[in-house]
Amino acid sequence: MFVKKSGLIGYLLALTLVFFLFEMSIVFLASDFYLGDFQLIAHRLQIPRAVYPEIFYFVVLQLVLHGLFVICVWSLTRLTANALSLSWPKTQTLGFYLWGVGILIFLLVNQWLYPNSKFALFTELFFSPLLCQILLSALLVLMAVVFLLSFHGVLKLFPKTVMSMLATIVCACLFFHSKEKIIPIVTHDAATVEKPNIILIGIDALRPDYLSFFGNAEKTQHIDDFLKNATVFADALTPIARTFPAWTSILTGEYPKQSGIRFDLADTAETNLHDVLPKLLRAEGYQTIFATDETRFSNIDQAFGFDQVISPPVGVNDFLLGSFNDFVFSNVWVNTIVGKWLLPYSYGNRPAVATYNPDMFLQLLKPLLSKPRNKPLFLAVHFCLPHFPYIWGTAAEKHSTRENYHAAVLRADQQLGDFIAMLTRYRLLEHSVVVLLSDHGEALELSGDRATDADLFVPGLHNPKKIIPRFYAKSVDSESVNQSAGHGNDILGLTQYHIVFAFRAYGIKPNQIKQVPDVVSLLDVKPTIIQLLHMPTLKGDGHTLNHQIWQNVTLRQTEQDFYTETDFSPVAVHTVHPEMRAVLFQGIDYYRIDPITTRIYVKKQMGQVIISSKQYADFYGHWVLALYPQDSKIMMPILINLQTGHWTNDLRIPFAEQSPAKRMLMHMRKFFGKDIFIVENVG
Repeated sequence: MFVKKSGLIGYLLALTLVFFLFEMSIVFLASDFYLGDFQLIAHRLQIPRAVYPEIFYFVVLQLVLHGLFVICVWSLTRLTANALSLSWPKTQTLGFYLWGVGILIFLLVNQWLYPNSKFALFTELFFSPLLCQILLSALLVLMAVVFLLSFHGVLKLFPKTVMSMLATIVCACLFFHSKEKIIPIVTHDAATVEKPNIILIGIDALRPDYLSFFGNAEKTQHIDDFLKNATVFADALTPIARTFPAWTSILTGEYPKQSGIRFDLADTAETNLHDVLPKLLRAEGYQTIFATDETRFSNIDQAFGFDQVISPPVGVNDFLLGSFNDFVFSNVWVNTIVGKWLLPYSYGNRPAVATYNPDMFLQLLKPLLSKPRNKPLFLAVHFCLPHFPYIWGTAAEKHSTRENYHAAVLRADQQLGDFIAMLTRYRLLEHSVVVLLSDHGEALELSGDRATDADLFVPGLHNPKKIIPRFYAKSVDSESVNQSAGHGNDILGLTQYHIVFAFRAYGIKPNQIKQVPDVVSLLDVKPTIIQLLHMPTLKGDGHTLNHQIWQNVTLRQTEQDFYTETDFSPVAVHTVHPEMRAVLFQGIDYYRIDPITTRIYVKKQMGQVIISSKQYADFYGHWVLALYPQDSKIMMPILINLQTGHWTNDLRIPFAEQSPAKRMLMHMRKFFGKDIFIVENVG
């Protein structure tokens, strides 16, 4: 019989409230955002009221989870005390001990599951990974004993009720297990040889030179297996090294200059999306699906012609709740079926770095891909695991940025392998064309990440001391001339623009298995697919690659210009290790929040300001001509011979006169128009 005393639950609630306040302090102190910063952001961006209900829900959810913990501890205490016939003082003492053990178990489970959690970084000060596992095992054994005792206590009080509940649970488990076994697997695919499934697989920030297929020492098995049976374009480029405009170029077949999507978070309301690939394929009878695990800076949605979009929730709360999601109790549940419904801003969401599990994003895809189909499928999937900061929930941060990036590439390789297996299981590869690509590469501060070596500099007419030019008029970092970092911020950081790009056929005519040493681009996806499906040819900037894919043709007949540009690059990103708060505050006035959808967009009046800060380049044969803005009126040219590596910033010297530089500059002026202003050192 229970001792008729009260007060224990009040003490437990008070202790849990103190722990919750401790969690809040850790979250704010360890975040890049602070309360004062948030107030500034709220004022400058005018956060709409539509944002606050989800924030309120998140806070209430955290309080409910903490309250459930109190109820569990209190129930275990009373039931165990009843089983052991403890006095009230001993019952209270037991309650405090169980509360402490419970908190410690949750902290250790969090450290074990999510080594990059803010709380894992805190508990690691006291418990090494090995000690964490040993102590956690011991505490779980202890709690198992407590559960058995509490069960004994319940059985003493309500024997018939407990047995009835156990029988009900067993029957329910057997029922759902039997139902699971008879869930039908897809037995028919609507795709045919004439209308195969079209599957685009994007891997964010994937550098070709980090794949063993291209000579890297550590094996990327699943990507290699794909490339070994594909037509691989070894010199492929992206027109802009940012996800949203790059994917827009894939779907429109147009340069960013032509499509109007020239930076992340551009508003598509005034963009002509009439002839985008998903809409054209939908008119041909295709079902169209887009899926991604990152939406913060990319606005790919149904406006592009997709019937369905699978992604984390879009809007400013993805920035807020996706960043402030790291709480001990919710972390334990986030990557479960419970977390899928209760924590949508964390489940399968790549920017939720502390808890992101790549497998959970694949779980989001399963229900849709496993459905019976009566149409061929156009599926575009984008995996963002190798994106900065290169770490994720289950992988401890390593000693260097390069090691973290390499680990992310290896895990993305496994994620791709699991996805290919899923496509095979659901019979999506019986008649298909699969395109594997990266939207852009990544610069990692390696020598050669910028294609300008100091030893190969050819000085200009008025530079007898051979002084190396600075690429930026104002830089916050002591830059190395042959180094670059990040993506979309340095036009001659060629590892930012060099991409993985390959086509592979399944169950239709076989593709050529070879590497094509020709400059191609993401613009070529749309015209290639349109011609493959014998659809009417449309005007665009890309070129069909079908001759190289299906026939024994290697090179194009003529050299062609290929234009690239950077995205918005405030001074804070002109550094090897950008500080994200500085980047945010330098760019905060460029953005607005839609009061209805809560999506973030670049302000219309700021678009031209961003464009005026862009760098531009033209690739022609083995030459590249780049233009770096020095101020609002002057641009500095950089001409590079990609075969020899020699380069200059003066187009008046013999080295430049013997190159196609003047022709390239003329074509750049014609293409980019008023975006290019006065170019210095031109004869």
